[in-house]
Amino acid sequence: MPEEYDEREQQLYQTALEVLSDIWKNRLAVIKSDYEANSMRYDRDILDQMENLLQRWENMYSNPVGTLKYIIISPLNSGIITKSYELQIALFDQDLYINENPLCFYWSPEFIYKDVEKDMAVYRKTASKEIIRLREDEVNEVRRRYVLCHAYICMFYMDKIIREIFKTSIWKKVAADDVQVLYGTYMEQMVELGTALEEGE
Repeated sequence: MPEEYDEREQQLYQTALEVLSDIWKNRLAVIKSDYEANSMRYDRDILDQMENLLQRWENMYSNPVGTLKYIIISPLNSGIITKSYELQIALFDQDLYINENPLCFYWSPEFIYKDVEKDMAVYRKTASKEIIRLREDEVNEVRRRYVLCHAYICMFYMDKIIREIFKTSIWKKVAADDVQVLYGTYMEQMVELGTALEEGE
């Protein structure tokens, strides 16, 4: 049974690679074109929400200077299930993760994720012809891996946004000198944004 499962799993992901690799190349071009045409609107949306969150942080403290130690930007696993593809953007002081209800908001960069289901429909149609009794949980696992490609692009976008946030007056009011902005999933290795992150590294 394990050998049969391994062979099926291999077929599942080989089909995904064949179908989605070309789609992803085209999708990258579409995402880039969409962003270039609408960047001011997309950027303003997230910048306004982040500045509002920082303002709420300032209002929580009588002396807010230097209290902000971490911003954690996390793609939510639940967002894959609900197909909302949300990020949680949360603020923390020095007691990282002790606060189970951090000051946060949820946001989805729709211009990055909006065609995921369209692409997965193409995968499902092809895979169902090649894989006997293709199961929904198998399609969901392929979706999860495909969404990781989008999350990688999202990481670079959020790095750009964070660099803009660094320039705001509200940031200077609340951020500690050693503040860290981290991108990734809770309890997994995270990437620090706003430092030397460069596309392609």
